[in-house]
Amino acid sequence: MTGLRSAAALTGVAAAALLLVGCGQSGGGAAASSQAPASSGPPAASSAPSAASDTAPSSAASSLAPVAEAAPAVTPAAAPAPPRREPTAAELLRDDPKYITREQRLEALYGNARDRDPTGQVQREQANALAERRACADRACLDAWFRRREAALKQYVDN
Repeated sequence: MTGLRSAAALTGVAAAALLLVGCGQSGGGAAASSQAPASSGPPAASSAPSAASDTAPSSAASSLAPVAEAAPAVTPAAAPAPPRREPTAAELLRDDPKYITREQRLEALYGNARDRDPTGQVQREQANALAERRACADRACLDAWFRRREAALKQYVDN
C-alpha cells in the first residue's frame, strides 16, 4: 500500500510540473509551453512537501500576467496640432527681414524730415505714429501703417 501512495504522490508532482512547464513558468522554452499537459484532468493534490519551484502560483490569472506585461502600452492618440497662428506686429518687426528693412528706411526718412523741420512737428507726429503702430495686432494693420507713415515723411524729402 505504501508503494501505491508513493506512486500517486509522484504522479501528482509530475502533473504539477507539467502544468508549470505548460504555462511557461519553468525555463523549458517556447516548445514546452505549446504542448498540452499529459493528464486531461486537474492535477491531483499531493501530500508531498512542495519544492521551491512549486511555490509559484499556477492560477489562470498568474499565467496571463506575463502576457499582459509584455503587451505594448496603449498611448492616447496624439492631439492634432493647433492651427498655426499669425505672428504679432511686434514679432514681425523683430523677426521678419522685410519689416526690418522697412523700419530702417523709415528711420532714414524720419531723420531727414526731422532735420528739415524747425518747428518740431515731425517729432510730435512720430510719437503719435509710433503709438498707432503699437496698437497694430496683425500684418495688414502694420502694412497700412508703414504706407501712411512713409507717405507722410516723404513730403519732407521733396521740400
